[in-house]
Amino acid sequence: MKALLFSVGAAILVLLAGLPIAYLNWPAPAPLAAAINDGAQIGGTFELQDLKGRSVTQETFNGRWTLVFFGFTHCPDICPTTLSHIASVMDGLGDQAAQLQPLFITLDPQRDTPELLAEYTAFFDPRILALSGSAEQTRQVAEAYGVYFKQVAAGDTYTLDHSTGLYLMGPDGEFKRRFAEPLSAGAMVKDIAGLLDAD
Repeated sequence: MKALLFSVGAAILVLLAGLPIAYLNWPAPAPLAAAINDGAQIGGTFELQDLKGRSVTQETFNGRWTLVFFGFTHCPDICPTTLSHIASVMDGLGDQAAQLQPLFITLDPQRDTPELLAEYTAFFDPRILALSGSAEQTRQVAEAYGVYFKQVAAGDTYTLDHSTGLYLMGPDGEFKRRFAEPLSAGAMVKDIAGLLDAD
């Protein structure tokens, strides 16, 4: 009996020891928090297009704070909820909102046309700037921010499995904060306002 209990206990310990490795390799890469703790660069060079087809790079926002969110218009819950939080943050900042440019970068350029993105972001707040790119440009900017995303079949169409969170980037393009779920617009306003005041 003791031998059996020892064997079961040993098996459980082996299983638990393997969980961190399994988590890091399926289906997403290492979580963003781990990447930040390891000193990985968040943000950097990218090239996308705005809703009028004009090229937009990280240099477009030099001198301005940006609040970056990755998602897609067919997202059923997290994306609309997060965009609502962004709108609340912009309202809560009052005059300081002029210093902050919220960006919505689509992870689904295949379906998210400029017309659809314009209608979608305007529903939440017209100050949110939607950006899109080719499949390769989308992959590059997602990697720059440590964002995981993957197409998942859903009947005769697909959805996207993707990491969430908001990235606050300083006017010098440097990463300042990541706001993770569950989001609190009030706490975000307080934090961001303090950073804007100190700038």
